[in-house]
Amino acid sequence: MGEITRKKKKINWFMVMLLVPALAMLTVTIIIPVFVVVGMSFFHYNLLDMSNIKWNNFSNYKAVFSDAEFIRTFGRTLVYVCGTVIAQFFIGLGVALLLNSGSLRGRKVFRSLLFLPWTIPSLVVAVTWMFIFQPQYGIVNYLLGLGDYSVLGSPKTAMLGVIISAVWKQMPLMMIMLLSGLQTVPEDLKEAAEIDGATGAQKFWCITVPCIMPVVKTVTLTSIVSNFQMFVLFFTMTGGGPVRATTTLPLYTYETAFSGFNLGKGAAIGVCWLVFLVIFSTVYNRILSSKEVEY
Repeated sequence: MGEITRKKKKINWFMVMLLVPALAMLTVTIIIPVFVVVGMSFFHYNLLDMSNIKWNNFSNYKAVFSDAEFIRTFGRTLVYVCGTVIAQFFIGLGVALLLNSGSLRGRKVFRSLLFLPWTIPSLVVAVTWMFIFQPQYGIVNYLLGLGDYSVLGSPKTAMLGVIISAVWKQMPLMMIMLLSGLQTVPEDLKEAAEIDGATGAQKFWCITVPCIMPVVKTVTLTSIVSNFQMFVLFFTMTGGGPVRATTTLPLYTYETAFSGFNLGKGAAIGVCWLVFLVIFSTVYNRILSSKEVEY
């Protein structure tokens, strides 16, 4: 018994040592910065007045919620996130279903080619799509006959242009993850349903969808959170314009903290943003967890 206990203690210490580097990195890169930002949000913290940093209670939060631009920016962010996540989910699911079928030849080649956009850095994607949407020589204007119309220069279509570029880059990861989920659906359930006379649509909604729900929950939530943080595409492609039509929360936070030199208010915006995502993620997980099945 003593030998077994010593071995267990050795194993436990080995596990702790393996976790220490990851926990240290998590602490330095996420936990400490979060606490610093939360603390900063309660201070008068102006880059032009660094000698007068003082506690101001909830003044920064009052300034955020009384700012009409914050509400409009939050709405634009929701439009972008919903449009991007919904589009990439349905496109990714359609492509995944096609790749999962046995009728498509060269599936491995198609899978590799379709995954390429996700490997390209966001900055390169932004510059590429800026050229594609260029009014004079862009391929979109040429194919659609738009003349000199600027997709990214019009308040009506600028957000759509950024959404298209985001979907093009992010859809491959969504597709690969959904494909991995589809490949775990038990074939015996499908065969049993087919014997009972179920149609293809019934098998999909009653068997496939519940079985892949854990994957759906994970990839959609990850996509929602990452798109709430999208900065590079907006900063590079539109800079928040035209007429602030594409100013989302990351850009608004950047403008407030560094262009407006108000780090306290910028931190308060970030905290509000964080609290919203935490609440949303909790509710979202509970709703979708109730639709999962065990097999």
